[in-house]
Amino acid sequence: MSTASNPTPSAPTRPSARYGNKPASQGGGVAGKVVAIVSVILVGLLVFMLGRYVMQRQEQPIAATLIAHEQVDETTSRVWFDVERKEDAMKEPSYCIITSLNYDMAEIGRRDIIIPAGGERIQRMHVDIPVNEPPVNGGVYGCAVTMPPFLDSTADHPEAR
Repeated sequence: MSTASNPTPSAPTRPSARYGNKPASQGGGVAGKVVAIVSVILVGLLVFMLGRYVMQRQEQPIAATLIAHEQVDETTSRVWFDVERKEDAMKEPSYCIITSLNYDMAEIGRRDIIIPAGGERIQRMHVDIPVNEPPVNGGVYGCAVTMPPFLDSTADHPEAR
């Protein structure tokens, strides 16, 4: 019990032989505050970039989803996929790149498929892909509405030099 003549100390004393005579620091200095501020800025930047990525993924005008794969024979792979287009993408032709994969998941064949303007918003399609080894799976590499010149039938193709 404490009495009026024996007050309790507010903080325990440190043995000076072990810890030295310098008093214990009372909190973070400038370096700790700088690290905290930089950490908050980096986390905020990461959240911003993640949000922007998600928004861009939702704005895709055309997307394809792999449905099934079939090995027709030793040199042919058949891949079924669904193509979903937004209203704006249905007004012009677009294309998707469909791949065939081997057991090591290496690409062994690919086809660029043109999706004509109009039609249904969601279409199920299939493509036969020539391969040089036994296929195990198919894949959708991606889709776009901007036609590359080698697929665009209206583009003027210069002769090879």
